[in-house]
Amino acid sequence: MARRGGPPNCEDVPVSSRSALQLVLEPASVLHHRSQPVRTFDPALRQLVEELYQRCEEWSGVGLAAPQVGLNLQLAVIVYEGRRFTICNPVLVSTEGEVDASEGCLSMPGLRGTVRRHERVTLHYRNAQGKGVKRDFDGWLARIVQHETDHLQGLLCSERLAPGASFGPETPEGEEGKPAPRPRRSRRAAPAETPS
Repeated sequence: MARRGGPPNCEDVPVSSRSALQLVLEPASVLHHRSQPVRTFDPALRQLVEELYQRCEEWSGVGLAAPQVGLNLQLAVIVYEGRRFTICNPVLVSTEGEVDASEGCLSMPGLRGTVRRHERVTLHYRNAQGKGVKRDFDGWLARIVQHETDHLQGLLCSERLAPGASFGPETPEGEEGKPAPRPRRSRRAAPAETPS
């Protein structure tokens, strides 16, 4: 499912020499390859993080990963319920439970599908200052963190669909008398995983 390795046309642009951030849309190759780890935690990185926060809010997102603006970096920002934080070089340490829910992506506008995610996760990552953090997430915040972490591994939510689900045009809640999909919990616990 995952395509590994750096693509020859993937932008590996130094943080200090980039222009205004633009949203990258599927099928751009940068969205399908594992990003390079962040190695330098300096003022230029923190400036990039601020620009990602601005774009995430401007584009009405809850998360934005560097590959979504064409940058080959394991960096993402989360903006959810008044919380803002940055994840660099994330590693999923443990997981628990599964839940299916409707999910979309800024890089695939107007499309949604029922995606299976872990209900609770523990993530190890570095913040924008380079400090190591190990943090537990659950509910929608766990879903958002997994979605953004997938972007850094070259995976899109359309590749994580629940069994029998499809990915296609979103429909407004209540259209044709159909309510929007509700999260469905799986009864089995998921084994712990650590991406390589």
